[in-house]
Amino acid sequence: MPATARIAAVEAFVLAGDKDYVGGAGLRATAPGQASSGSSPGAHRPRALAEIGDLHICAYPPQAQTCLVRITADDDTVGWGEGHAPLGPRATRAVVEDVLAPLLLGADPLAIEALWERMYGAMRLRGHVAGYQLEAIAGADIALWDLAGKLLGEPVYRLLGGPFRRELPAYASGVPGATAEERAAAAQGFVAEGYTAVKCSIGRGDIASDLATVAAIAEAIRGRADLLVDAHGAYSAENALQVGRRLQELGVYWLEDPLPPEDIAGYAHLTAALDMAVAAGETECTRWQFAERLARRAVDVILPDICRAGGITEGRRIATVASLHNTKWAAHVSMGSSVHVAAAAHLAAASANFLIFEFPSTPNPLGDDLLTAPLRPTDGVFRVPDGPGLGIAFDEDRLRAHLRDGAL
Repeated sequence: MPATARIAAVEAFVLAGDKDYVGGAGLRATAPGQASSGSSPGAHRPRALAEIGDLHICAYPPQAQTCLVRITADDDTVGWGEGHAPLGPRATRAVVEDVLAPLLLGADPLAIEALWERMYGAMRLRGHVAGYQLEAIAGADIALWDLAGKLLGEPVYRLLGGPFRRELPAYASGVPGATAEERAAAAQGFVAEGYTAVKCSIGRGDIASDLATVAAIAEAIRGRADLLVDAHGAYSAENALQVGRRLQELGVYWLEDPLPPEDIAGYAHLTAALDMAVAAGETECTRWQFAERLARRAVDVILPDICRAGGITEGRRIATVASLHNTKWAAHVSMGSSVHVAAAAHLAAASANFLIFEFPSTPNPLGDDLLTAPLRPTDGVFRVPDGPGLGIAFDEDRLRAHLRDGAL
């Protein structure tokens, strides 16, 4: 590596792939892979208190989409990163190009922590400490780590001081099906593939239907795999504990995002009341946000999303803060490209308090199809790439076919 290596270019690209998350065109307030309860409004519902509102439900696009970041050194070495952008990736691209690029051009690409602080400090006093700003920072930061690994000829996990492990336990995230029986059968299929944990979604129908579905899945995989349940922040103070206690009786390993993320006091109450683990954190973007939750014992397992939570640099700090509270973290990798998967895997490999790796159970048009070699679990185990940087390479022709509003 030249002693005077400098950053020569910072670019962002919108990536999209044809995948209908919800079975229809247009934005929909429904979770990916979540079946409806099958009931018409008001039909077969035991009581009004069992109804779940739609105030906290995320909007999802009809396509898989994200924002990739490419940083090029003056010797033409390239690093790739990703800013988590399932909706509005052009906003992430604008932050990268208009806010971050001028801060990075001409800088030493190995001064990664210093550059992270420069990017974060540029807008923190203007209130931009989460959302698109941090997702854009994440993309640039991951690209810097990939670039550094390639310049130095080492995998990112080694630059981070690892590995503690190269093989990561993974869970199948999302159990498809229109009925409880179909979803139970799908869960059995994932276990047959070697997964030792499966995650299903609830919180979009009535409580009775949700619990019946979880009971069917739990029974189908009992003794062979753990069941994780994601409520997507759907419950309120008066019904979250009710649901949690029933899930606990069914043997669920963790309940993810049972409450809206702002209700930290509610999370602390729920965590204290349940023996089952409460998991949360995909919404948080910095170590400070996680520190408050952890200090208040408002979570048992944290779920940082590396492409939202400031990238690998901030992700490592978040893992360290969690270790101060004797808490483990699990990688949140729900949507995005294989850059997202690889970045989370390298951080997991270098973290002493890592627990388990999320891997989407449905085909991803922005995943393996864009790479020269596959990147996915085998027999429920994810093996971290060991090439320089993130250890992945794009098939550039396939990548170009998924670009929107830009060219390589």
